[in-house]
Amino acid sequence: MNLNSATVKKYTPYVFPLLVFLLVFFLVFRWFQLRNQRANNELNFSEGIQIENLSEDEQRSMLQGAGDFDTVELAQENAAEGDGAAMEKPEATGLIRYEVVDNKLRFSVIVTAMGNEEYHAWLHDTDTNELSHAFDLVAGKGGLVGTAAISTDLLPVEVVVSTSADKATVLENVVLRGMLSPALEEKQE
Repeated sequence: MNLNSATVKKYTPYVFPLLVFLLVFFLVFRWFQLRNQRANNELNFSEGIQIENLSEDEQRSMLQGAGDFDTVELAQENAAEGDGAAMEKPEATGLIRYEVVDNKLRFSVIVTAMGNEEYHAWLHDTDTNELSHAFDLVAGKGGLVGTAAISTDLLPVEVVVSTSADKATVLENVVLRGMLSPALEEKQE
C-alpha cells in the first residue's frame, strides 16, 4: 500500500496540468474547425440563398399596390466609355416594391422596356460578387413583372435585371440595378 500511495503522490502534480492541456487543445481544435466552416458558408451566397415563389394572392397584392409597400427605383446601367455595348443596351425603367413580413422580404420587380428582349432578375451579393437567379420577368399588366421572397438574413442584396440567362455573362449584360437594404427597424417588425 505504501508503494501505491508513493506512486500516486509522485504523479498527482502532473494530472491537473495534463487535463488543462487536453481541454485547451480540444477548445482550440473546435474553434479552428468552426472558423473554417463559417468561412466556407460565407463564400456560398448563391448556394445558401432560398428564393420562394409567392402565392397568387400575394402576387396580386404586390402588383396591384394593395398594402403599404416601400419602393426602390432601378437605376439604368451605363456602359463604360469606349465600350461598343452602349448602343446595344435596351432602354428600360423599373422599380422594386417590397415589404418585410416574418423575417422574409417579399419583393416584386416591375420593368417597362422597349423591344422584345427577355429579362431575368438576379440577386447579387456585392461583398462576395456571387449571383443567384431569382426569376424570369414575364409580361403582366404593368409591364414585365416577377415576384419572390427571401430571408432578411441575406440583406443587403442588389437586384440586377439582365438580358442574360447565363450566370457567367449576367454582369456584362446588366440593364437595371437596385439595392434592397431595408432599415433595421423594418427588419425587426
